[in-house]
Amino acid sequence: MRSFFLLFPVLLYLAAGCSREVPPPPVERNDLVVRFFRSLRNSDGEAAAVQGEKLYAFDKRNYFLLDLVAIQQANGCIAAAQQHLNSGNLDSAIQVIRDGLRRFPNNRELHKQYDRLRKLRHAEKLFIAIRSAPNPAAMNSALIAARTNLSGIDSPRLKKFFADYRKSIDRWGKDNYGPKHTTVKVPIRSFDDK
Repeated sequence: MRSFFLLFPVLLYLAAGCSREVPPPPVERNDLVVRFFRSLRNSDGEAAAVQGEKLYAFDKRNYFLLDLVAIQQANGCIAAAQQHLNSGNLDSAIQVIRDGLRRFPNNRELHKQYDRLRKLRHAEKLFIAIRSAPNPAAMNSALIAARTNLSGIDSPRLKKFFADYRKSIDRWGKDNYGPKHTTVKVPIRSFDDK
């Protein structure tokens, strides 16, 4: 009976089914939350993304954290690509986004920005076709192709350009192919004139 009392605590421990995964102490989680938001405030996207992933590992049901992590992953890449784009180097901007997609292949925002930059690369060819269109039919075709290929780029300047170009097509067609109202003035003679 004495051996039973010695083995009883061991049997209780085994029967309780303690798992190896023990949630971290609340202090560690709180410290991680503070560091995460401090990184956000300091615009340190890399650190915020790493800390956000750790926070998400603590609570897999918190999809808000997952969205914040994706945004932080994309922010650094998009900021670097924007700098290249502002300096007029479209190929470098595309390469920065492509590198970001290699690091974060499931990031939807990076995929969306990559698609927009690829559309900008083809925009030059579209605008050359618009400028070199010889007649209203070709102008209309070029405008439709440009609108289709540049859909998703919501720029007020682009919308204004398309609207002005549509007006110029209508004006050109009206001036060159519109009804010509020519009147021939015939002098009226009376029967009395001979």
